[in-house]
Amino acid sequence: MTEFLNIDRQALFDELVERGRQQGINDQEAYNELCDDLLMERLEVGEADEDSNIIGLREQLKNRWPDYQEALGLGGEQPQL
Repeated sequence: MTEFLNIDRQALFDELVERGRQQGINDQEAYNELCDDLLMERLEVGEADEDSNIIGLREQLKNRWPDYQEALGLGGEQPQL
């Protein structure tokens, strides 16, 4: 059985912001894909397991789209990274 490791949700979000900045992600669809990719990486390296409520965590991260926009200064008519 895989040991449950606590996932620091804020650290995960901070990593999303950094990766999004590096990759030039400025729309919600790409952000959602980035959330999925990051969580899949965590599963693959054993930092999370199927019992870790990944679905709930994914939804929490996806719901932070407004926070992501704010962190990158996105908004207005022409978002800039």
